[in-house]
Amino acid sequence: IEGYRFDVQAHYDTARRAARESIVLLKNDDGILPLSTDTKLAVIGEFARTPRYQGSGSSHIPPTRMTSFLDALSDAGIEAAFAPGFTLDDSEQDAALRDEALRTAQDAQTVVVFLGLPSEAESEGFDRTTLDIPRKQTELLTALAAVNKEIIVVLSNGSVVSVEPWRKQAKGIVES
Repeated sequence: IEGYRFDVQAHYDTARRAARESIVLLKNDDGILPLSTDTKLAVIGEFARTPRYQGSGSSHIPPTRMTSFLDALSDAGIEAAFAPGFTLDDSEQDAALRDEALRTAQDAQTVVVFLGLPSEAESEGFDRTTLDIPRKQTELLTALAAVNKEIIVVLSNGSVVSVEPWRKQAKGIVES
């Protein structure tokens, strides 16, 4: 179109609005959500820093701009302790990452845990054999629930996952 000029900021604003409006609250026991801005918060999970927002392979479209959950907290002036908890590949759980996550969670009022699927699990080139989140993530959630009962899980995935195996370990679940 003659004279058309791509407006990066307008595109970003539209994408953020669409993302915000597509979030679905799946569970909210004891009214754990919404959180107060003065809640002593721990954020656990690499997906809080490295979002999983779509499928993989040829369905992956690189954004012009990306804001992670940690970025959004910082932009809002909200402080939170962060621990990655796990890696985003199919390697075994790293004990040091797990232990750091447990230490971070036990001192918080509320723990927001980002769980999801690695890119290897989300591609149109093969059929998935399970709807489960990787074991190292669900095992970390179990360990976190043993040190802090105030847990909110944020799902960070580009395709469907099962919440049934672990849903009782979280007071809140949000599909993002």
